[in-house]
Amino acid sequence: MHRVFSQIESGPLALDAALACDLSELTADELVRLNRLAQDLVRKATALGLAAMAEASRAEAHKNAGELSMTALVAKEAGVSRREAAQQVRLAQQLDAAPVLRESLGRAGMSTDKARIVSDALQDLPADLTAEERRAVECDLTAAAPDLPLEQLRRKARRAVEVVDVHRADTIENRQVEQAERRQATQVSFWMSRPDAETGMVKGGFEVDAVTGDVLRSLMDSATSPRKQDGAPDRPHAQGEAFVQLVRHLPKDGFGNHGGIPATLVVTVDEATLRGSTDRAGVTEHGTTVSAGQLRRLACDAGILPAVMGSGSKALDLGREERYHSVPQRRALALRDLGCAFPGCDRPPGWCESHHLVPWSRGGPTTVDDGVLLCSRHHHEVHDRGWELRLHPIDRIVEFRRRPAEPWRRNHHYRPLTLTG
Repeated sequence: MHRVFSQIESGPLALDAALACDLSELTADELVRLNRLAQDLVRKATALGLAAMAEASRAEAHKNAGELSMTALVAKEAGVSRREAAQQVRLAQQLDAAPVLRESLGRAGMSTDKARIVSDALQDLPADLTAEERRAVECDLTAAAPDLPLEQLRRKARRAVEVVDVHRADTIENRQVEQAERRQATQVSFWMSRPDAETGMVKGGFEVDAVTGDVLRSLMDSATSPRKQDGAPDRPHAQGEAFVQLVRHLPKDGFGNHGGIPATLVVTVDEATLRGSTDRAGVTEHGTTVSAGQLRRLACDAGILPAVMGSGSKALDLGREERYHSVPQRRALALRDLGCAFPGCDRPPGWCESHHLVPWSRGGPTTVDDGVLLCSRHHHEVHDRGWELRLHPIDRIVEFRRRPAEPWRRNHHYRPLTLTG
């Protein structure tokens, strides 16, 4: 018998013994530790299973088990659908050609979903890349995968070749986004019921493309900012009331926020793309990637604000004449902070208020550099607990600390959405 069996045969018995334990006796710290250990076991077992699956596929071992295919064997043994089994077999086979990715499967933060994203991106690389360039892409995606949420990893994977050719990454991503936009345009739908005989209420639903969804999300975020709910019992009800107002009045410039900014969808685009001299995908404030062609169309919409990067515009700072940041200044803050800047917060710009880094009452100017977006909760937190804030002199990201001896902290939630290059 191969030595691999002597290495792992005791594992199931140890797990059976652990499953028989009363976990209610554990402290909170112990439960966190146990969960971490369990996830580590899952990752390592998955890595071993995929390696075995790849070898079994090569050896056509399914025939020895009386199955027609490796997919059928995996579906039977794992108790999953044939579709899921086929995905597992495909991933196992792809990992054979991706040794760096294969070796990373047991690392904290990795999963089969992330491995599949990276593996598919490697499969879709241009055929003319050299072996060295392919390995550079594999190493780059694999190194980033454990620390990125799935959606952010998908965005990075769309630009996989960026590590070796930024311009080519722009071209490939823009082509992919254009294809997705054309597909979405054929899938939009809407439905609405007749009024209910008893309640008089109407139900409805829709499917729209991501950019249209962002426009609606910006309107709803602006209309349901926590300080504007006026006694609404919960967020769904507040959103329902806002939707009613939107339908009845069809506003051109949305709802005003505290501080005076209307609900406008901000789309970041570089100047060359807007002028048509190059095609580089842009991104909305909600993180939706937009093709160059649609960016130029959106720039003509009165409800869309194209934030032109590299244009050299300086008309945002108004000095100290006003206490509240102006509409253009708040838009600039939204572009820089992308939401509440407090570490760990995920509130969008429509839920935020502008705050002075140096208090207005102590002579702080009402400028973009002296401003920061904070949601209502963290605005109170900063005021009540005396947080110290600064604008980092190099990358212009606002940082926070409670005491001088503590390290500066920043919000990493929105950073992957920032355009680079």
